[in-house]
Amino acid sequence: MDKIIDQHSKFRGIYTALVTPMNENGAIDHDSLVSLVEHQIGQGVKGFYVGGSTGEGFIITSEERRQVLETVVRAAAGRVTIIAHVGCISTMESIELARHAELQGVDAVSAVVPFYYKVSMKEIREHYEAIMEAVSLPMLIYHFPGATGVSLSMDFYEQMSRNPQCLGVKFTSLNLFEMQQIREKCGSEFLIYNGHDEVYLGGAYAGADGAIGSTFNMMPSLFVQMYDLITSEERTDMPLLQELQGKANGVIAHMLGFDVIPYEKQMLHLQGVIRTPAVRQPLKQFTEEERERIKAFYTESQVLQG
Repeated sequence: MDKIIDQHSKFRGIYTALVTPMNENGAIDHDSLVSLVEHQIGQGVKGFYVGGSTGEGFIITSEERRQVLETVVRAAAGRVTIIAHVGCISTMESIELARHAELQGVDAVSAVVPFYYKVSMKEIREHYEAIMEAVSLPMLIYHFPGATGVSLSMDFYEQMSRNPQCLGVKFTSLNLFEMQQIREKCGSEFLIYNGHDEVYLGGAYAGADGAIGSTFNMMPSLFVQMYDLITSEERTDMPLLQELQGKANGVIAHMLGFDVIPYEKQMLHLQGVIRTPAVRQPLKQFTEEERERIKAFYTESQVLQG
């Protein structure tokens, strides 16, 4: 496969790792999902990362993952770039989801590193190669050692960067030195997406081409503004960028006193974007006291109100 043409212009930017709205009975709330897609597009994001950790991709069923992707694709109607997360522990199941994603017309697929079972870098590379061989779409590696317990070697990244179908990596780690070394070793054609929102500014200056973020659900326009400032041809306003990252981190710091996905859904519900803040077990179910504390923070937050 030829090296993907103009992948920087097509794929660089701010991508929301979409939550999956649910009704109180636990069923997928497709109407709220459409509302979320419209809200995010209106806030200027480049695209969506669908079915990942934030989307409860490992809690909902494979069939539900397909349905969620279909709803997002229909709602987006070609207006933004869509990356479908198809990662599973099983290579075979990942391939099935990737083939479905290709049929939906998404722009790229992504897959988390295989976890739980202890496999070598060779088996991980072969896992990605098998998925790529099954479809013609670009592949984005998903590196999240804090969740998977798997750390990828620099040699692995260099090997993957030589595959013209491998788009790059969603790098969800606070190790920005490692991010910079990936940029150094793999070159500018290997795209890097910052994955921890609290260090987006640092990640951008360590070489990230954009970001795929969970908290973008709650405050997309703030990160779009940061990206536009960073990539502007005019002189970068560093004090303003530091101020914007600080505002985002104020929300993130409060969120970390709770659980991430239930918190984000609670905020989206308070913002009127989704109908209920329901999450699937075993994720935390907030008490009334916790919901009131979150609501109190929301009513005082200019970032979330905006």
